[in-house]
Amino acid sequence: MARPVLSSLVNGVRGLLSAQLFVGVLAIALAGWTLTVTSGLIRERDRLRERVIQLEASMAERGIVVPPTPAVVESAVAGEQLYPGSVPAALRAAAEDESAPPPVDTSTGAEATERSARIDFSQVLADLFAPAPPMRLVVLHVRDAADAPQAQRVGEELRRSANVHVVVDVLTPRDPAQSGYVYFDGRQNRPTAELVTQFHDIARRNGVAPWSAQLRGAALPAQGEYTPDRLDIVLPPLPPPPPPPAEPVIATPAPG
Repeated sequence: MARPVLSSLVNGVRGLLSAQLFVGVLAIALAGWTLTVTSGLIRERDRLRERVIQLEASMAERGIVVPPTPAVVESAVAGEQLYPGSVPAALRAAAEDESAPPPVDTSTGAEATERSARIDFSQVLADLFAPAPPMRLVVLHVRDAADAPQAQRVGEELRRSANVHVVVDVLTPRDPAQSGYVYFDGRQNRPTAELVTQFHDIARRNGVAPWSAQLRGAALPAQGEYTPDRLDIVLPPLPPPPPPPAEPVIATPAPG
């Protein structure tokens, strides 16, 4: 009787040590992954700061006054719509058809769907260690329908260079959405930053200065149509075109 009891005790201790070893390895892997992500974020922050300095220097050389840095509001304002405008499913389907031109959404947009209170811990663990899904859809939100053609041209070049589908959406008048970009998975920080950098470069090559300046990014939980493979860019308004030059007035000599 002593041997079975001793064997059970040894097996129990061995299982406990194995569980502790597994938990320790998991903790080390999690710490290493966190360190890698943090280092990447720090490098990305430094790269964006260098880009801001370069853009400000370039604007100063051209005689453009650099606008002051807006105040950053850390806490959300009550009633503020954090998610960008909704895009109808028909437009998203049309964007996936490469033969169709980039459509323009003139609808008013719908409010974001209600956040789900349930937490799937298995999905959380899977998302923690699995790679981010490839970026598939980029939505360009413009303030005025007059800005849509310019956004279509820039979006078409972005589609060819980054291999993503692009949809142009026209926001409603006095829409409270702030200019910036929003993605819906924390793992998409680097891919979205690269896409936004490409967008800035394309806008600068096309002479669209307001869209080549730095935009503030934010990550929100994926829900409803806001999937992890989607990037929304809310663009600042473009200045109105300059008025046509006035025709010179030719004075006619008085008779006699």
